[in-house]
Amino acid sequence: MERAAVSAATGVMSSVLGKLADLLLDEYKLANGVREDIRFLMSELEPINDLLSVLADLEELDALNKGWRDRMRELAYDIEDCIDLSVARLGRRLSAKQLVRKIKKIRVSLQVAHQIQELKARVAEESKRHKRYKLEGLVGSSCASPNNKVDLRMCALWVETEKLVGLDEPRDEIIRWLMPAEGEVKPSQQVRTLSIIGCAGLGKTTLAKQVYEKIKGDFDCKALVSVSLNPQIKDVLMKICSQVGVTTSMVDDEPILVDKLREYIVVVDDIWDSGPWKIIGDALVKASPGSIIIITTRLKDVAQSCCSSHGGCVYDMKPLDDDNSKRLFFKRIFNTEEKCPRELEGVSKDILKKCDGIPLAIVSISSFLAVDVRRSPDQWNKVKESISSPLPGNQSVETMKSVLSLSYFNLPRHLRTCLLYLSAFPEDCEIERDRLVSRWVAEGFVHPEPGKTLYEVGLKYFNVLINRSLIQPWKEEDGLVLSCRVHDVILNFLASRSFEENFLTLLDSSGVPPSPLHSNKVRRLSLQNSYQAENVVSWIKSIKPHVRSLACFMLLQLRYLSIRRTSVSELPIGIGQVQRLETLDIRETEVEQLPSTIVQLEKLARLFVGSKVKFPAIRIPMDSSFPALSNLRTFSIGSFNSLPIWMGSLANLELLNLGISEFTEDDMQVLGGMPALEALVLMDSLYGVLFMPGSMPNLRHLHAQLYYTTGVSHDLGLQHLASLVKVRIYVCAWRGSRGGVQALEAQTRSVLDAHPNRPTLDFNSHFTKGDHYSRHFTRLAIKQVATK
Repeated sequence: MERAAVSAATGVMSSVLGKLADLLLDEYKLANGVREDIRFLMSELEPINDLLSVLADLEELDALNKGWRDRMRELAYDIEDCIDLSVARLGRRLSAKQLVRKIKKIRVSLQVAHQIQELKARVAEESKRHKRYKLEGLVGSSCASPNNKVDLRMCALWVETEKLVGLDEPRDEIIRWLMPAEGEVKPSQQVRTLSIIGCAGLGKTTLAKQVYEKIKGDFDCKALVSVSLNPQIKDVLMKICSQVGVTTSMVDDEPILVDKLREYIVVVDDIWDSGPWKIIGDALVKASPGSIIIITTRLKDVAQSCCSSHGGCVYDMKPLDDDNSKRLFFKRIFNTEEKCPRELEGVSKDILKKCDGIPLAIVSISSFLAVDVRRSPDQWNKVKESISSPLPGNQSVETMKSVLSLSYFNLPRHLRTCLLYLSAFPEDCEIERDRLVSRWVAEGFVHPEPGKTLYEVGLKYFNVLINRSLIQPWKEEDGLVLSCRVHDVILNFLASRSFEENFLTLLDSSGVPPSPLHSNKVRRLSLQNSYQAENVVSWIKSIKPHVRSLACFMLLQLRYLSIRRTSVSELPIGIGQVQRLETLDIRETEVEQLPSTIVQLEKLARLFVGSKVKFPAIRIPMDSSFPALSNLRTFSIGSFNSLPIWMGSLANLELLNLGISEFTEDDMQVLGGMPALEALVLMDSLYGVLFMPGSMPNLRHLHAQLYYTTGVSHDLGLQHLASLVKVRIYVCAWRGSRGGVQALEAQTRSVLDAHPNRPTLDFNSHFTKGDHYSRHFTRLAIKQVATK
């Protein structure tokens, strides 16, 4: 059965329902009483799962609903632990085939039956409590609706704009684009549309308000309205008409309301979806040529959509620079832009660094410092540390949290879970895209979509979070974002929510074990520093059975393990017990030998090792092979002399990253026996390789480094790769061979142009002074190998 998705909203409830259903299959010889208990659990948990999904979309819950929700999520985790631990005990010291045969015959032990009875009693009690207190009735009545709350961003509309800094230049730049210069004729046949885009708290609304105030005198009709989430189009148009002094009636429909407007300037603040804008924008453009429309949004695709149909432009708002950040900060605290005691200059700089030029963050922190904190380095340093503290109740960032909460709850539930998981990373950490997506997949956060791998769906999730300005693109290559960072204020918000929901627990540099709000059970743990205290070690041992995500310990529920770029020199023999491990990354470590128990990791799908790592030689059907690794989809290994024979059994491998400079005939046979391979990366420079007809029928991406030698054919046989769509070639050559390398590029492009798929080519070269490449070599061919 395909693993059900895990979420922060419902925990592992969906996964539990799937596993309970599996236990009712005929292959599990359960006692009748246990079967009835399982059916009872399913009948009670299914409606609970539905209600948890409803509660997840509410920003605020009363104490009763919140407590019930938290207990039910914890209960689901406990049920899953019971199921997984029981199966693990049954399978200990058994091979995979023996385990399958054993499970089909064995009855659930008395201990397991007793645990199920206890869980049944807990579920029954929570169900009674839910009905007794009528919790579903309290959901709507006790929680403040987002539409009834004061939008803090709208408060910026009424702040004296001269108190804000750093907006003069962008304001004037926008006005120059929107308005004709002195002496120019004002265009009358075209509506000018501008989208201001930026992350939460950056000052988009304030900038739009400043532009509006500066040029509204040139228009008879002027209005400023906020759209926000789930707008009613007629209500928005009624507000516009009301502000411009047009008499309206409740019976007026949208066309009538628009027809009453003439030349105007309108600021439409906080657009979250291009759908409402299509109706509003199209109507306004048709009715009033020569007018100006300014919109603000956090979403790049919405900004582009709002402008593309009307020839407008997108203004990408930037954070404040250091000087303007200091001006805003000091003006709020000291009522001047320059007066700051010398003893507070250092900590002020550190606080502003954490605010990262976001005006709302600067205003929130400076307002707190100005009113509630004594002006001393010690007190200000405490505030500095609190900005990135995961503990709830931090009043200094409540304003920013309120703004971020809107962005967070506007996400689909599965994206909220993926975003929340970013709290596992330390502040100022560069997060590799592929590493992050692999962890999402391993945790079960990614929902399957038809025709796409889970990794491809995860990449889509990543791009959505970039587009919504919730994570910052960091490293880019060829137009693709390869890594990201999370702003400290956003990270603090995510860490706080993770703590409140017991989704992920952080152990900070103090080394003091945290006290979860809901139970003593830690589900996901992030260790962000080194610890030696005995109390921390004993605490970690006590939480081991319940942890699902940890980078440093071998745990039953662990699915992703990365010790990359650490000084770890040995993997423990017990790694074979981590039966659910899907990703193992030991690149750039001191590990030189994989333990023999590596063969027990039957679910391992992604393996990344360095060049000096040796694989254990285990004799199984009289051959050195790894049958348990047949599920590998991704394999990366550094420089080595020859391919291990067992690699020929990786029939499901899709991505192979190799560092090898010379292939043998045996190596060619191994590569040719990988029918599922879709991407091949050859990192060490090769003297020659040739793909023969029928080889690698599914290969789509090829990345190779070559040594160029004069007087020798360098045809790679790319025309024989039937599924090829992208090729990247890097050539090393003597500078006297420049003409030959250029001819090779032209030849390669000609071959690819004639290919039915028209693959793209990225061709680069490097030339040296000395001729190091004219040497004898044997050109080897990769052939199709028949399945034995």
